[in-house]
Amino acid sequence: MPLRAALIALSAILFLSAQQPPAPLGFEVASIKPVEAPPGPHAVALRIEHGTARLEAASLRQIIVQAYLVQRVNVLGGPAWVNSDLYDVIAKAASPDATPQQVRQMLQNLLADRFRLAVHRETRDLTRFALVAGKNGPKLQTAKADETTGLQQSQTGQLVFQRHGMATLVNTIANLIDAPVDDKTGITGFFDFQLDFAAEPGREPLDRIDLALQALDRIGLKLEARKVPTEVLIVDHAERPSAN
Repeated sequence: MPLRAALIALSAILFLSAQQPPAPLGFEVASIKPVEAPPGPHAVALRIEHGTARLEAASLRQIIVQAYLVQRVNVLGGPAWVNSDLYDVIAKAASPDATPQQVRQMLQNLLADRFRLAVHRETRDLTRFALVAGKNGPKLQTAKADETTGLQQSQTGQLVFQRHGMATLVNTIANLIDAPVDDKTGITGFFDFQLDFAAEPGREPLDRIDLALQALDRIGLKLEARKVPTEVLIVDHAERPSAN
């Protein structure tokens, strides 16, 4: 083949290759199993170790939160079971060096494949709350360097946080009041603190927002309500997952 013709053919191959979208990131193996509800409240977190992702007793809504890195209150729509059905998820990437960003993209693709999940983003005017310091400043104990991160619920209903930052606190409050919360404290670092949701003696039962305000006041923080444009994730379609 003349050199000119060979170059033209090579250019055509390269052009066509460039037009092909990259193959979607996917796990090498993935298991999704329905599970019974645990006895009481529990924290759901995505654990990523050496390219393996794990979620325990998580609803589809909670899995979406971890896959798309959004607050739970900003995930709207979908059938009722997205909040009630719980699943254990274990998924392994081909490479143990897969980054958290890559693993989350794989998780998004897994949801599309196994749950037939379809979502889109849009902006709505929603009431958001800003977490700010109270009048007398925060009452937080700085965590020790050798402490492990933990979250437990005491027998009296208190949530006890060990070595957590403001990101964990705002997400906890957002889930409690079912509204978006932004960290405007300017506080950095890790702390030990607790949220006490017990009503004060002699007072009427409080709604979720009042409970949050009371708990935050005890640690020197407060919420301020603001109406702002907020990006939300809309669940357009979801089906119960196919078998493993």
